[in-house]
Amino acid sequence: MSVSPITCHILDTAIGKPAANVTCSLYYMAPEIDNPVNESAYELGSGTLFAMAKTDADGRIKNWVYDPQLSSENQAKIGLKQNQHTDLKPGVYKIKFLTGKYFAQLADNSRSFFPFVEIYFKIDNPPDHHYHIHFTFFSKFGITEYITRGKLNGNVLGFIIF
Repeated sequence: MSVSPITCHILDTAIGKPAANVTCSLYYMAPEIDNPVNESAYELGSGTLFAMAKTDADGRIKNWVYDPQLSSENQAKIGLKQNQHTDLKPGVYKIKFLTGKYFAQLADNSRSFFPFVEIYFKIDNPPDHHYHIHFTFFSKFGITEYITRGKLNGNVLGFIIF
């Protein structure tokens, strides 16, 4: 099986290890934002949940489990064909990390200030071949993320510290 065009990697810096078994959801939020200076263009609604997965032992998601009940219209809008992400479509996407659940399941039953973290990102037209969300510097009370794009060693698109 080939790697999904959207992947992620999570590191738990509080323990210095990858964050394994973090439940993540992938949403298609909207087509491209036509008028970026119009604030109402950023009211995206709840989006369409189209894939879920858990991070592996290395804190990575390389492939997603796509919703088999997704309508053919939504599959085409997102670029899915026969339960595979074959054609990455431009638009606004969101990845949701269930951080509260992850920390609650640790041996010390840790609490987290963030019950979940949502990262919105834009896939350009034409899209690059691969988008990778690095959710790093992650602990119970602080997060940082950045996104790369491209075939290999892509450009850093954003760097956010909370």
